[in-house]
Amino acid sequence: MEIRAHTRLGVGAETNRSVNGTHFSAHRWWSAQSVPSGEFPPSTNLFIQGATPREVFYIERGMVKLLRMNENGQELAVGMPSQGSLLGAASVIVREPYPFTAITVTSCALSRIPADLFLRLAKSDEEFCWYLHEVHSREVHRQASQLAALRYLSARQRFERLLLQFLSSIPAHERQTSMKIRLPLKRWEIAQLLAIRPEHLSRVLQQIKQEGILREEDGCFIVSDVRKLHSIDDCD
Repeated sequence: MEIRAHTRLGVGAETNRSVNGTHFSAHRWWSAQSVPSGEFPPSTNLFIQGATPREVFYIERGMVKLLRMNENGQELAVGMPSQGSLLGAASVIVREPYPFTAITVTSCALSRIPADLFLRLAKSDEEFCWYLHEVHSREVHRQASQLAALRYLSARQRFERLLLQFLSSIPAHERQTSMKIRLPLKRWEIAQLLAIRPEHLSRVLQQIKQEGILREEDGCFIVSDVRKLHSIDDCD
């Protein structure tokens, strides 16, 4: 049974699309520009907060967590972009240091675009420029959806959306009605992404476990029936 997960979850748009009436594949685009693409294992630092931006990363597959450290040395989880996202593009365009640290949380396939090539394309290639506008517009919509979720969705609904976001990154042929997954995030990171306290997250998990939807085993979450998780449609 295929998991009910949608691009409206903020997971990221598909790589093949029609841009201004023209079929556009981001992956093939980077390949045509001789941009190196490679596999990155979990826990790989892509760039560090405060560093001078020298490249942009395009996520072909996988998920990345964004962390920001405040002046007191406390880390804050601020996002978890996935397939179709561009990391570091805004910093390269405005020539400002990276505002956060980006770390892979799953095995990722990424294209690394040098800053000078990225800027040259953005300034001179009309099709690429329109594509960049689209990517950033989707990001604005995703962030607006997240802000609305913090206001209108319960902590449980936000947690289940996070589960669906992670599950949607799993290849379709590996998806099942019942799934065992290891969330590549620490409990405090999950709580911060949901804008709740860790103890509140514990209460949410306990409620879902009591209903028989979720259980924990050897550090993994086992979802008894993915169809029982709240999709974005249930939350509209």
